[in-house]
Amino acid sequence: MAILASCWSPCLWTDSLKSGCNAIAFYTVAFSFVLMAFTVFDMTGGDSTQLYNPLFEADVRFSMQVVGGLLIVYFIALIASAALLVVGVKRINRGMMIPWLVGFGLAIIFQLVFGLWLLGGYYIYLDTVFYTLVDWLWMAYNIYCWIVVLSQYQIYAEMASPNIELLWP
Repeated sequence: MAILASCWSPCLWTDSLKSGCNAIAFYTVAFSFVLMAFTVFDMTGGDSTQLYNPLFEADVRFSMQVVGGLLIVYFIALIASAALLVVGVKRINRGMMIPWLVGFGLAIIFQLVFGLWLLGGYYIYLDTVFYTLVDWLWMAYNIYCWIVVLSQYQIYAEMASPNIELLWP
């Protein structure tokens, strides 16, 4: 049984989950490119001294290069999984949706942990509480997007399940 029947959010609204999944794939690619540019900016000596920056306490000479490189590889993999999501929705192949569900799920978990890290480490600054709330609002939107794709996955799973009829008593 699918959790949702349509995709609605302040940013996009569609009648069907299929077109919602396509819009979510575009959203995934767009924010992956933006965050890759932001990561490259930090790795090349940009300003990474803000609390809300995930590379905030990274050493510019070593750890930022390693973690930044891993983030870039992750975002490229997320873009590839978004392409697989679009192809999987078009071909009614739920197996092609799994990489996006896993990769995007990792992003949601990172947002949760990052917000907890901000609150735990810098709770005395009121700005940090605001940054955490903004991060968790974005995480809530990402959870909704994940549920939309999961609902489409469940619809395809129901379509693929065999209906066995006993012909002989």
